[in-house]
Amino acid sequence: MNKFDIVKILAKEKNLSEKDALAIINSIVNEITQSLHVGERVEFRGFGVFSVKENKSREARNPKTGQKISVNKKKIPQFKMAKAFYEYINQ
Repeated sequence: MNKFDIVKILAKEKNLSEKDALAIINSIVNEITQSLHVGERVEFRGFGVFSVKENKSREARNPKTGQKISVNKKKIPQFKMAKAFYEYINQ
């Protein structure tokens, strides 16, 4: 399933045009993205939590040459599923 499959399902279930359903989905994705960008958590009860983990800068080694390289800090998006969601998919 991809984004456009979800758009079609949403449009059909809520009697919306596909254009309106796409706008809703894009709005949700944009809000999640913006919240994560500023470091906020996004929580959907019964589904899961989106958050950002920050990896600190560090020294690493190039496996091919063995040369030490510096890796800059970076932010990694994470998702932790809710217990109810986990139990549902593992029935």
